[in-house]
Amino acid sequence: MTKKKIHTRGVDDLRVRAEKTVGTDVSNPQASASSQQGKQVLHDLRAHQIELETQNEELRRVQSELEVSRERYFDLYDLAPVGYVTLNEQGSILEANLTSAYGSNRFRSSSVWS
Repeated sequence: MTKKKIHTRGVDDLRVRAEKTVGTDVSNPQASASSQQGKQVLHDLRAHQIELETQNEELRRVQSELEVSRERYFDLYDLAPVGYVTLNEQGSILEANLTSAYGSNRFRSSSVWS
């Protein structure tokens, strides 16, 4: 949380510096160099923002695909008219679809299947 506050404070400082740079006299060589640095920092920040927005869009797209896949899995596995179970290497039941749970007169939430 502290790191986030420091980062925010740094962005605010950059904003103040950029505003001061825009208001400086461009005939002054130091002001011109400072203006170039400010433009470069602004460019870098905008590029980073675009990268983050692109990553966010990609994460949202993948999340949407996962939700569709989960719904499809539910339809194929849980709502199948045939009983399906998922076993581990020892043969213990890890998962069972609704049909097998109702057919065996056991609740799906039960942890004891043996």
